[in-house]
Amino acid sequence: MIYLIITTSIHNKSGMKNSIKRREDYLFAITETLTHLPNTIVPVIVENNGQRETYLNNFMHNGKDVPVIYTDNNRFEYKSKGINEALDIKEVIKQMGIGSHDMIIKLTGRYRVFSSVFFDDIIENEKIDAFVKFYNVSSLKYDDSDCVLGCYAIRCFYFQLWNHHTINNYSSAENAFAKYVRFCGAVYKRMDRLDVECCFADDNRRLIV
Repeated sequence: MIYLIITTSIHNKSGMKNSIKRREDYLFAITETLTHLPNTIVPVIVENNGQRETYLNNFMHNGKDVPVIYTDNNRFEYKSKGINEALDIKEVIKQMGIGSHDMIIKLTGRYRVFSSVFFDDIIENEKIDAFVKFYNVSSLKYDDSDCVLGCYAIRCFYFQLWNHHTINNYSSAENAFAKYVRFCGAVYKRMDRLDVECCFADDNRRLIV
């Protein structure tokens, strides 16, 4: 099985704080992403500000409601929000019963997928364990020590093996994950094209990768 885990945080603690704009971004990006998601991939949304009903409960894919898993991981204070995010993904793995050999695609909820090219690549290459774009979104250059952390795919087994607290030993979560993928033993593919429009939380800058 292949799962798309869409990570969200309605009440963000870092970056620009504008709840109305954030809501608009989530609704637009997730709706657009789901139109390009093949029916064979199962989408799941995770939100980390506690159990309640939110506007995230209204999405559908392949004629079914998209499940939303709520955690309280946003209450934890870490050097990098990448740790909170990893905790959310591991909670989804637990609650959805995702198997160790299943593939998980991680997508930041405010990032818009505008074609199925990345999803199709994963479906067609079953023996690949990770699909990552090694790229620095600030310098706009390919970089083995950096990656697009807003959109990647990895076999569940390898994600579960990753000690997300090691992020504290690096300058960024992107650096930590890029190194882990290259040295964990996974068969990985370097992606040139994701067809994703990033929307960065710090300044709302948009970038197509």
